Amino acid sequence: MSKAELGALIFAAWTMSLWALTMTATSQRRGNRTLLERICWARGRAHARRRRAHLVRQVRDSSLATRPDRPTLDYLQREDVLYQVSRRALALKMIVPIATSVSAGGALATAIERTTWHVWRDVLAMGALVAPMLITAVIASLVTNQGMQRWTTEAVTVTVRRAYEALLKPLEVEGQEPPTTSPFNSPHVAAARALEDFAIALERYAVQRALPDGRNPMPQVVARFAAAAALVRELRDGVELDRIDGAKRALLEVQRILKVLASGQLQDLAPGDVSADGLLHSHRERRAWRQQVLRGAAFTLCLAGIVFALASSALGVALATAAAAGLVATWDKILRLSTSSDANRSASS
Repeated sequence: MSKAELGALIFAAWTMSLWALTMTATSQRRGNRTLLERICWARGRAHARRRRAHLVRQVRDSSLATRPDRPTLDYLQREDVLYQVSRRALALKMIVPIATSVSAGGALATAIERTTWHVWRDVLAMGALVAPMLITAVIASLVTNQGMQRWTTEAVTVTVRRAYEALLKPLEVEGQEPPTTSPFNSPHVAAARALEDFAIALERYAVQRALPDGRNPMPQVVARFAAAAALVRELRDGVELDRIDGAKRALLEVQRILKVLASGQLQDLAPGDVSADGLLHSHRERRAWRQQVLRGAAFTLCLAGIVFALASSALGVALATAAAAGLVATWDKILRLSTSSDANRSASS
């Protein structure tokens, strides 16, 4: 087999792996287990059992916390199994596209280096080396977002567990020497970060569950989880300002939230309500910002292609790139119309 045939085979394997990755992305949003999740199921269960035993030991060694009841521990283990299995299955699914993208980039770069027709051969070879990796990274992030839409409940449980475990550790520092583990970070930093991650997970859960069709919100759900996120951020500030008493209060509140999540009585998640308009408005702003970034990246690529094509005196490539720019401009106009229509619809509602 020649080098050209080997490169073509590697490129075909890379494109086929991306096709399989995108075609199986929607299966992660269904309730049934995928094939890879069935493979990872036994290891996920075993890992969740070990993590439950480790959590019980941490609670036993802590002088502040009381041992959670059995339904709460069962809930943590059950959600941990789902999260571990989904994460491991997605990691296995990413192995082949990532490995073949590196090989495909190397094959394209080698093929371009063997040519002598272009004055910018080295630049093209570097771009060909990186392009498959970038394309794979973008598609992988999109597939991960598809899977995370099903992970919302498990993500909330994982983040609240991390916050709980961080608060179980002693936050005071004694002695004349700094600790050997993370000496430049105070012990309360991990707890504050974990509480912030928990608040973000609550807001993402609210947006995902409150927009089941992407348009029509459920304001009561958003208000309840927004209130819980505000409470968790208040606990984070308490830990930052008062590491001992603030940590005690945060530990008791997080343990209460764990019990509420296990019971399913989400009305008791946080006292009071927070307006859902702020969270939904910030969600729409983030979505509009992502669309603007995509439009800017598309125009930048088209403009760079036109400049590069004109500099290389390839008129046909320049015309083709100009046509692509026209298509992107049309797509941009469509997006602007759809965004304005969504804004008008939300304003009228």
